[in-house]
Amino acid sequence: MEISQYLSVFMDECQEHLLTLNQSLLELEHNPDSSGILDKIFRAAHTLKGASATMGFNKMADLTHAMEDVLSKLRAKEMSLTADMMNTLFEAVDLLEILTNKIGEGKEEDIEISGVVQELRHFVTADTAVVKVERRQKLQLRYLEAEKEQIAAAMDQGAKLYHVDVTLADDCLLKGARVFMVLREIEKKGTVIRSIPTVKELEDENFELRFIIGCVSAATAGEIHKAVYNISDVANVEVEEVPLDEIQLEKRVQDAADHDKTKISSNPTVRVEIRKLDDLMNLVAELVINRSRLESLGSTLRSKELNEVVEQVGRLTLDLRDSVLKARMVPVETVFSRFPRLVRDLSKELGKQIELEIFGGETELDRTVIDEIGDPLVHIIRNAIDHGIEGIEQRRATGKPEQGKITLNAYQEGNNVIITVTDDGRGFDPKRVREKALRLGLVSPEILSEMPDEQILDFTFLPGFSTADKVTDVSGRGVGMDVVKTKVDSLGGLVHIESELGEGSRIVIRLPLTLAIIQTLMVQLGKEIYAIPSSYIDQITSLNRTDIKRVRKQEVFMLRGEVIPLIRLQDVLEIPDAKNSYFDELDVVVLKVGERLIGCVVDGLLRQQDVVIKSLGGFLGAIKGIAGATILGDGRVALILDIRAVA
Repeated sequence: MEISQYLSVFMDECQEHLLTLNQSLLELEHNPDSSGILDKIFRAAHTLKGASATMGFNKMADLTHAMEDVLSKLRAKEMSLTADMMNTLFEAVDLLEILTNKIGEGKEEDIEISGVVQELRHFVTADTAVVKVERRQKLQLRYLEAEKEQIAAAMDQGAKLYHVDVTLADDCLLKGARVFMVLREIEKKGTVIRSIPTVKELEDENFELRFIIGCVSAATAGEIHKAVYNISDVANVEVEEVPLDEIQLEKRVQDAADHDKTKISSNPTVRVEIRKLDDLMNLVAELVINRSRLESLGSTLRSKELNEVVEQVGRLTLDLRDSVLKARMVPVETVFSRFPRLVRDLSKELGKQIELEIFGGETELDRTVIDEIGDPLVHIIRNAIDHGIEGIEQRRATGKPEQGKITLNAYQEGNNVIITVTDDGRGFDPKRVREKALRLGLVSPEILSEMPDEQILDFTFLPGFSTADKVTDVSGRGVGMDVVKTKVDSLGGLVHIESELGEGSRIVIRLPLTLAIIQTLMVQLGKEIYAIPSSYIDQITSLNRTDIKRVRKQEVFMLRGEVIPLIRLQDVLEIPDAKNSYFDELDVVVLKVGERLIGCVVDGLLRQQDVVIKSLGGFLGAIKGIAGATILGDGRVALILDIRAVA
């Protein structure tokens, strides 16, 4: 078999099963008696074992095999889940993730797995004796709904339900024959409904020495006991009469039926490499540009037929663009799912009690953004656990519940997705941030004294800026909030901090839905045309020159009772031939950057337009205030404004 041909499929499946293992183990930790969760974990481990063995990745196969043995014992109630067992299962999943990553890089890393494998095997072998005793105590008959109806009908005829608990002698050599005789005696007096193990397993001698038979009979318990106890090699018999209302139903069968229904109703899917979607997006982007050229031609030639065709092409292009964008969308849950494990491990390491709440996991983002936003979120959450949430004693002393809380939330707002990380810890201390900023000489005391707290907290995004007393293993290891901001900026997003000292903090990240095609407002400045991303536009207004006032050399105007600073884009972009300085009526685009509003004066407003972002390339490099360029319908190039730099 050509392994490389199937490697990408194998990797995709590995990631899915590892995600399932991590999530389900966390659930199992809170619900150790849930057979449904155990089944789910077992299926994932079993599938991984089979797939890795087929592909020849023996370490992964050995590790999953050891996990499977433990899970089998847990499913059969032959041993109980312990904290040590839970930790070892998590360690095994960690090793599987490392192995998977290395396989994806083209090599199976020489990672030592024998320690974890031996530990898993120890759980299986060490507790066997104890487990057998526990199993004896836990054998319990459960019935299907139909069997319960059958029992009820028999009871209406005067029969009773008995559980006949039989133990054969230790030296019994013909267990199958003894079981046959027991069943025959019971069937002489009534009807066998169910047994543990099943009748087939009993006939195959696939049991230890003990079995339980559920039967309905008109005979008394004493008559049944006597009939069974007289059989050779039967060491002990206990007969218990069970009332109808104490019958326990088999839930797993119902769960399986529900699962099948879900499976039938789900939509068929197909795996597509992200590279192919990128290629498709590039083609759509070229189509959008040429649509703009056609619109320009139609307008110039004033041809009715051409305009009709252009309108039709424009509609189809829009539908195609939306379809491709949707195909690239991935729920943020794929990123969020890694954090419950992170919070669990770190809170245990630091001796804290922290609950993680996740909302909005179904919110979708472009796959490119999803791939990039994981690391910044990891750092924010690690910081919240280490520096934000107080220790148990400190929380108790301040009247807070011992268990801290981190809330991860995502939701869509227009063409943006907002992700917030909120904690109920100690919050940021603006005083300490201010002192640190002064000590580092980042700003003069006069300017600092006029800065609001929210703006002061932005200093924490600067490289090397930290108010932590000491660097710990959890955070402060050379990865700071500046990395978070740099990454969010590179994605065209915004990040800011809201905090109340002693009450907690909230870090808000605003991300664009997609990076390839954006909606813009085209504006004129001098002879040039610029594109302003619509996601930043709060509103468009018109100002009379007399409405503009000056406060400390800054032009401002009033909007809905609020003083808004006004900037002239020609000053920021150094455009000498801008004309708005001579206008009495000014077109102003009001931009919203974070929570701030700012007015931008332009020469004229042209139109709204979808544009394809093109990089300026390495030759031009990064130009302040410019995020990229796009090609207009007439072939000219328009620059796309980087609003964060402009504002």
